[in-house]
Amino acid sequence: MNDAMLTSLHSYWDRLRAGRVAPYRAEIDPREFESALENMFILERLSPENLRVRLAGMKICEMMDMEVRGMEAAFLIGEPDRARFERLLNVAMAEPAVVELQLEARTRSGAFRGSMLLMPLRGDFGEINRVLGCLGAESDYFTPPLSFTIRDATVRPVETSVQPRAETTRRALPGFAEDQPAFAGAPPKLRAIEGNPDASGGRERPRPRLRIVESD
Repeated sequence: MNDAMLTSLHSYWDRLRAGRVAPYRAEIDPREFESALENMFILERLSPENLRVRLAGMKICEMMDMEVRGMEAAFLIGEPDRARFERLLNVAMAEPAVVELQLEARTRSGAFRGSMLLMPLRGDFGEINRVLGCLGAESDYFTPPLSFTIRDATVRPVETSVQPRAETTRRALPGFAEDQPAFAGAPPKLRAIEGNPDASGGRERPRPRLRIVESD
């Protein structure tokens, strides 16, 4: 991975997952990679055959010469390689794996090359149904639209160091509640209480008595 921007984003993703198979979408903090925001995107699988661009930076839209949010993810790549691109996206989510692509677009001035990084993300309920991506180019000067073809693809399965069960039970819904600490110590002793313990310093109040007075 030669592009410094892609390398930095991958390092952030790797730190964020902390040994898990993938981080949650809700854990992503854009302030941690501001330099890559214009070049990054998030794809979401809405159904097995429906993968859409959920978010996209301005540089991505400039390369495609259109607003790409909401479009099919395959449209980020030229038509000849769209089927291959979709297969690689599914590999990134299903394996899961980190996928790196070497791209090339033919322009009037010659070949324009770039690199794309694809990393799996979890949705709010734990399913890996999103991809965090970034597209880096060899230059900021290009003539849109760019129709990229895939020159090479590298697939690296994600290595984990966290037990799946612990990950599911403790991190299933990030952001909804903090982890609850385990109870330490013996359970408290309970006793039945009559009357109101908060009144008269906790002493039992005397019971009222009925007094009858007779008069002539």
